[in-house]
Amino acid sequence: MMKIIFYLITALFFLFPANSRGEVVERIVALVNNEVITLSELEEAGARFFQQVKESTLPSEREEKLKKAREEILNQLIENKLLEQEIKKRKVEVSDRDLDSAIDGIMKENRLTENEMKMALAKEGMTYSVYRRRIREDLGKMRLVNREIKSKIVLKEEDLRKIYQENRKEYTDPLEVKVQQIFLPVSPGATEEQIRAIRKEAETLLERVRAGGDFAQLARAHSQGPEANEGGVLGFFKEKELVPELEKAAFPLKVGEVSDLVQGPDGFHILRVLERKGGEPKPFAEVQNKIREAKLLEESEQKFKEWMKTLKDKAYIEIKL
Repeated sequence: MMKIIFYLITALFFLFPANSRGEVVERIVALVNNEVITLSELEEAGARFFQQVKESTLPSEREEKLKKAREEILNQLIENKLLEQEIKKRKVEVSDRDLDSAIDGIMKENRLTENEMKMALAKEGMTYSVYRRRIREDLGKMRLVNREIKSKIVLKEEDLRKIYQENRKEYTDPLEVKVQQIFLPVSPGATEEQIRAIRKEAETLLERVRAGGDFAQLARAHSQGPEANEGGVLGFFKEKELVPELEKAAFPLKVGEVSDLVQGPDGFHILRVLERKGGEPKPFAEVQNKIREAKLLEESEQKFKEWMKTLKDKAYIEIKL
């Protein structure tokens, strides 16, 4: 689980752990400087995750998987505690106005009124005041992370261009061609003489097209495909969507070009390409922001891990799990 994403508020409404069922014998599972993390906090934070582990593992593996799951959640709680301590130390504050704005954003994103949100929270066993406190805490964490990490990351355009050049395929939409055809079918039981006659008719139509005849009109008059009434327009196709004989003939064509006579599995085709799109990398200017955001996220995650390691190294942490 990515540590920075763990603190994003836009998903908070759906991440609240359900109240753990049954009683938990209270004890301390970790000390973080002068503060404690209790077993009940651990069980509450990981309730849903632990339930998923129980439901998705074999009985013989369950205890080992649950142990690792508890260690993972405990590590997140420790990091969370360190962030809370840093917020106090660095006096990061969140105003009521900023808090109200954040909650309004969450309600709009989830299409909830304030009453609907309060009802949903009540089902999770949480009061609205506790919810506001948690949102305030998480806003503080975000501000702390932005101040200590994101604000210090500098991305140069030359580096973004290098990423673009090294990953051009990622910024390239699949090539598509819009195909129009004149089609003369050959029945499965056709004789050689009948096939030759159909071929000759198709060749005559191809000559008329190349002599300047209107492709759409010829398709309406002579094509026997279901698209004949539409002037023979088949629509857009990506690679591997046409039978191999037609793909081989159509994809090299430029817009307006007409193929040679193509014999396919069901008959003879004359193809014309009406439009081509994709197949070339999008301009750097079009994808620059996408590249920047992806790189910023990557750098932020790495810097966050390094910064959190520094906080842990400086802190007194004792695990009693």
